Amino acid sequence: MMHSRLQTLENLEEKQIKQLKASKAAVIGLGATGSVIAESLARYGVNLKIFDRDYLEENDLYSSGLYTKTGCEKSVPKAEAVKKKLSEFTEVEKHVESLNAGNVKALNDADLIVDATDNMETRFLIDEYSQKTGTPWIYTAALAGQGYSMFFDKKCFNCVFKQVRPGKLGTCRTEGVVRDVAALAGHRSSLKAFRYLKGQEIDEKLDVIPQGESLNVEASGCEVCESSNFSRMNSGDTVSSVCGEDKYQINTEVSDEAFHRLRNQGKVLADNEYILRVRVNGKEFALYRSGGALLEAKDRGHAEARFSEIVGI
Repeated sequence: MMHSRLQTLENLEEKQIKQLKASKAAVIGLGATGSVIAESLARYGVNLKIFDRDYLEENDLYSSGLYTKTGCEKSVPKAEAVKKKLSEFTEVEKHVESLNAGNVKALNDADLIVDATDNMETRFLIDEYSQKTGTPWIYTAALAGQGYSMFFDKKCFNCVFKQVRPGKLGTCRTEGVVRDVAALAGHRSSLKAFRYLKGQEIDEKLDVIPQGESLNVEASGCEVCESSNFSRMNSGDTVSSVCGEDKYQINTEVSDEAFHRLRNQGKVLADNEYILRVRVNGKEFALYRSGGALLEAKDRGHAEARFSEIVGI
């Protein structure tokens, strides 16, 4: 019944509906665009694998209709909140962590990857994984008043964006984002995902939103697609940036003693079954019960130094 009107509109055959329900898409990032993508695909019946290390804050009520005031007050991880909301529609596998070289193999059973990260470094990692495994993916971005969506299969993201190094562009935190533009970009990518998963061929063009332009972009060859140089996949880096330049994830195991030390370092903002959030010297520091940390810092080196200084490991 869920698919009756969609079936009429898209001329879906019963086998295509079954194909959708048997498919799995990985959604990387659950902010303003990713939450839209995840909800749309769940309502299509697509099984989901979701990744996001961040926790809910008050501004997330503006970004997405999936999140609640109570969830924001409790600092519930976004992946936990999305799984709870969308499990009534489909199977949802949550990962309360950012995608990185250490966990990228978790994508192995995904038929499609949909990016919504606001993070160029993660997109380059996804592209390397796609080039190595042949798994297609969709690039999604929204910044200020403009959005973008592009399906990648034969073309290489690194070729198209190799001049745009991490930190060179603004981010949602530095430039802001118009909610409606983020939603439009998310819906454009989710529609491409839906049509690909039901067996339709998708053009590899860069859609610009809301202008409605669809641009041909050149992919002339690079070290990733021509030489199989997968430097990011082979990286052992335990530190990664999250949505901008001031928040970093530390991928490591965390002891009970670390929680005790952090709790005594500053003002406790949240302390529950998911997370301990503390403001230390004006900057937030969070430890996850499932392992790892998320903290504000000037750069990667500062993040590592803060982690070692405050937690003591």
